[in-house]
Amino acid sequence: MTTYAVISDVHGNADNLEKALKVAEANNADFLIFLGDFLNHGPRNGLPSDYDPMYIVKLLNSVKEKIIAVRGNCDSEVDSNLLEFPIDATYNTLVINGRKAFMTHGHRYDETDAEYIGPGEGDIFMSGHTHCPVLKKSRGGIYILNPGSITFPRGGSDRSMAVIDDNGISLRDLNNNVVEEIRF
Repeated sequence: MTTYAVISDVHGNADNLEKALKVAEANNADFLIFLGDFLNHGPRNGLPSDYDPMYIVKLLNSVKEKIIAVRGNCDSEVDSNLLEFPIDATYNTLVINGRKAFMTHGHRYDETDAEYIGPGEGDIFMSGHTHCPVLKKSRGGIYILNPGSITFPRGGSDRSMAVIDDNGISLRDLNNNVVEEIRF
Protein backbone atom coordinates (compact mmCIF):
# COMPACT_ATOMS: atom_id res chain seq x y z
CA MET A 1 0.00 0.00 0.00
CA THR A 2 1.30 3.45 -0.93
CA THR A 3 0.30 6.36 1.29
CA TYR A 4 0.35 10.06 0.39
CA ALA A 5 0.19 13.09 2.69
CA VAL A 6 -1.36 16.11 0.97
CA ILE A 7 -0.36 19.56 2.26
CA SER A 8 -1.18 23.01 0.97
CA ASP A 9 -0.68 26.65 1.84
CA VAL A 10 2.26 26.48 4.25
CA HIS A 11 2.96 30.22 3.76
CA GLY A 12 6.28 30.09 5.61
CA ASN A 13 5.04 28.74 8.96
CA ALA A 14 7.78 26.42 10.20
CA ASP A 15 6.00 25.17 13.34
CA ASN A 16 2.94 24.03 11.44
CA LEU A 17 5.01 22.42 8.69
CA GLU A 18 6.86 20.40 11.35
CA LYS A 19 3.49 19.26 12.74
CA ALA A 20 2.24 18.33 9.26
CA LEU A 21 5.40 16.33 8.56
CA LYS A 22 4.87 14.47 11.86
CA VAL A 23 1.31 13.60 10.78
CA ALA A 24 2.74 12.35 7.46
CA GLU A 25 5.30 10.25 9.34
CA ALA A 26 2.67 8.86 11.75
CA ASN A 27 0.67 7.69 8.72
CA ASN A 28 3.76 6.17 7.06
CA ALA A 29 3.43 8.47 4.05
CA ASP A 30 5.56 7.29 1.16
CA PHE A 31 5.11 10.59 -0.71
CA LEU A 32 4.34 14.19 0.22
CA ILE A 33 2.07 16.02 -2.21
CA PHE A 34 2.38 19.79 -1.87
CA LEU A 35 -0.24 21.95 -3.56
CA GLY A 36 1.72 25.20 -3.49
CA ASP A 37 2.29 28.37 -1.46
CA PHE A 38 5.41 27.22 0.35
CA LEU A 39 7.45 30.17 1.63
CA ASN A 40 5.74 33.51 1.10
CA HIS A 41 2.95 34.61 3.45
CA GLY A 42 1.19 36.45 0.62
CA PRO A 43 -0.01 40.05 0.41
CA ARG A 44 -3.52 39.30 1.76
CA ASN A 45 -2.35 37.28 4.76
CA GLY A 46 -0.79 38.48 7.95
CA LEU A 47 2.68 37.38 8.97
CA PRO A 48 2.48 33.87 10.49
CA SER A 49 3.60 33.62 14.12
CA ASP A 50 6.44 31.23 13.27
CA TYR A 51 7.39 32.73 9.90
CA ASP A 52 10.74 31.23 8.92
CA PRO A 53 11.02 30.61 5.17
CA MET A 54 14.67 29.57 5.30
CA TYR A 55 13.89 26.89 7.88
CA ILE A 56 11.02 25.74 5.63
CA VAL A 57 13.58 25.39 2.81
CA LYS A 58 15.80 23.28 5.08
CA LEU A 59 12.89 21.05 6.20
CA LEU A 60 11.54 20.49 2.71
CA ASN A 61 14.93 19.92 1.10
CA SER A 62 15.63 17.26 3.74
CA VAL A 63 12.67 15.20 2.39
CA LYS A 64 12.89 16.25 -1.26
CA GLU A 65 12.96 12.65 -2.52
CA LYS A 66 9.40 12.21 -1.22
CA ILE A 67 7.92 15.47 -2.58
CA ILE A 68 5.64 15.89 -5.59
CA ALA A 69 4.65 19.55 -5.91
CA VAL A 70 2.94 22.25 -7.92
CA ARG A 71 3.33 26.01 -7.80
CA GLY A 72 0.98 28.26 -5.87
CA ASN A 73 0.03 31.84 -6.59
CA CYS A 74 2.36 33.07 -3.80
CA ASP A 75 5.36 31.02 -5.00
CA SER A 76 8.10 32.89 -6.87
CA GLU A 77 11.07 32.09 -9.04
CA VAL A 78 13.32 32.77 -6.06
CA ASP A 79 11.39 30.12 -4.09
CA SER A 80 11.97 27.56 -6.83
CA ASN A 81 15.69 28.40 -6.81
CA LEU A 82 15.92 27.68 -3.06
CA LEU A 83 13.93 24.45 -3.06
CA GLU A 84 15.74 21.37 -4.38
CA PHE A 85 12.68 19.84 -6.04
CA PRO A 86 10.51 21.18 -8.87
CA ILE A 87 7.63 23.53 -7.98
CA ASP A 88 7.14 25.40 -11.25
CA ALA A 89 4.30 23.32 -12.75
CA THR A 90 0.79 24.77 -12.60
CA TYR A 91 -0.58 21.24 -12.43
CA ASN A 92 0.52 17.65 -12.42
CA THR A 93 -1.20 14.35 -13.03
CA LEU A 94 -0.16 11.16 -11.31
CA VAL A 95 -1.54 7.75 -10.54
CA ILE A 96 -2.41 7.14 -6.90
CA ASN A 97 -3.23 3.55 -6.07
CA GLY A 98 -4.67 2.96 -9.55
CA ARG A 99 -6.61 6.23 -9.67
CA LYS A 100 -5.77 9.16 -11.92
CA ALA A 101 -5.06 12.16 -9.70
CA PHE A 102 -4.98 15.75 -10.95
CA MET A 103 -3.15 18.15 -8.64
CA THR A 104 -3.08 21.93 -8.84
CA HIS A 105 -2.90 24.87 -6.46
CA GLY A 106 -6.39 26.08 -7.31
CA HIS A 107 -5.87 29.62 -8.57
CA ARG A 108 -5.99 28.54 -12.25
CA TYR A 109 -8.05 25.36 -12.01
CA ASP A 110 -10.55 24.67 -9.27
CA GLU A 111 -13.10 21.99 -8.44
CA THR A 112 -15.57 23.44 -10.99
CA ASP A 113 -13.08 22.38 -13.68
CA ALA A 114 -12.75 18.80 -12.41
CA GLU A 115 -15.30 17.29 -14.80
CA TYR A 116 -13.58 18.87 -17.84
CA ILE A 117 -9.85 18.37 -17.34
CA GLY A 118 -9.37 14.65 -17.26
CA PRO A 119 -10.24 12.83 -14.07
CA GLY A 120 -13.08 10.37 -14.50
CA GLU A 121 -15.32 8.44 -12.18
CA GLY A 122 -13.37 7.21 -9.14
CA ASP A 123 -10.40 9.51 -9.86
CA ILE A 124 -9.17 12.37 -7.67
CA PHE A 125 -9.04 16.16 -8.19
CA MET A 126 -6.81 17.97 -5.64
CA SER A 127 -6.41 21.70 -5.14
CA GLY A 128 -5.58 24.11 -2.34
CA HIS A 129 -5.67 27.93 -2.51
CA THR A 130 -8.99 28.60 -0.75
CA HIS A 131 -7.65 27.51 2.65
CA CYS A 132 -11.02 25.77 3.21
CA PRO A 133 -10.92 21.97 3.48
CA VAL A 134 -13.22 20.06 1.12
CA LEU A 135 -13.73 16.32 0.77
CA LYS A 136 -16.62 15.12 -1.36
CA LYS A 137 -17.58 13.09 -4.39
CA SER A 138 -18.84 15.05 -7.41
CA ARG A 139 -21.93 14.17 -9.43
CA GLY A 140 -19.57 12.65 -11.98
CA GLY A 141 -18.02 10.39 -9.33
CA ILE A 142 -14.73 12.31 -8.97
CA TYR A 143 -13.28 12.63 -5.47
CA ILE A 144 -12.75 16.35 -4.80
CA LEU A 145 -10.05 17.15 -2.23
CA ASN A 146 -8.86 20.45 -0.83
CA PRO A 147 -6.70 19.74 2.23
CA GLY A 148 -7.21 23.26 3.58
CA SER A 149 -4.27 25.25 4.94
CA ILE A 150 -1.81 24.33 7.67
CA THR A 151 -1.23 28.04 8.37
CA PHE A 152 -4.20 30.26 7.50
CA PRO A 153 -7.41 28.21 7.72
CA ARG A 154 -10.58 29.90 6.51
CA GLY A 155 -14.29 29.29 6.67
CA GLY A 156 -14.27 28.32 10.34
CA SER A 157 -11.99 25.33 9.73
CA ASP A 158 -8.95 24.26 11.70
CA ARG A 159 -5.46 23.88 10.26
CA SER A 160 -5.64 20.74 8.15
CA MET A 161 -4.07 18.40 5.62
CA ALA A 162 -5.07 15.08 4.04
CA VAL A 163 -3.91 11.49 3.82
CA ILE A 164 -4.66 9.20 0.87
CA ASP A 165 -4.16 5.45 1.08
CA ASP A 166 -5.63 2.32 -0.53
CA ASN A 167 -8.75 2.61 1.62
CA GLY A 168 -9.69 6.24 0.98
CA ILE A 169 -9.01 9.89 1.74
CA SER A 170 -9.04 11.50 5.17
CA LEU A 171 -8.85 15.13 6.21
CA ARG A 172 -6.78 15.46 9.37
CA ASP A 173 -5.94 18.21 11.80
CA LEU A 174 -2.32 18.80 12.80
CA ASN A 175 -2.74 16.46 15.78
CA ASN A 176 -3.53 13.62 13.33
CA ASN A 177 -7.21 13.48 14.28
CA VAL A 178 -9.49 12.44 11.42
CA VAL A 179 -11.87 15.34 10.73
CA GLU A 180 -13.64 13.75 7.77
CA GLU A 181 -13.07 10.77 5.50
CA ILE A 182 -14.30 9.05 2.37
CA ARG A 183 -13.68 5.34 1.86
CA PHE A 184 -13.08 4.01 -1.64
